[in-house]
Amino acid sequence: MLLKDAVFRCGELQLSYEDTARLLSDRADPKQLLAELSTPGTDACNRYREGVAEGNLKLNINLEYNVADPKAKDAYKHLSAERRRQAINKKLEDLFGV
Repeated sequence: MLLKDAVFRCGELQLSYEDTARLLSDRADPKQLLAELSTPGTDACNRYREGVAEGNLKLNINLEYNVADPKAKDAYKHLSAERRRQAINKKLEDLFGV
């Protein structure tokens, strides 16, 4: 797997920047990768954020699909909790850049 694909996958899984740099230390200098991940506009940061968006999309699709399944009793609760978490994270990012 190429480094850019691995960064995308780490974003999909929403691993922290530190964990991503640590996991990919055999492919890139961890300090440099950490700096690139936390610098908006860099290729690594863009790929990571694309991965986060893709991961959120897949999660929401799967949660919404399971809401209609009578066997998935907690699906609606999990979907609501995930949407609430995303709204909170969006607001924190808008207000504080976190």
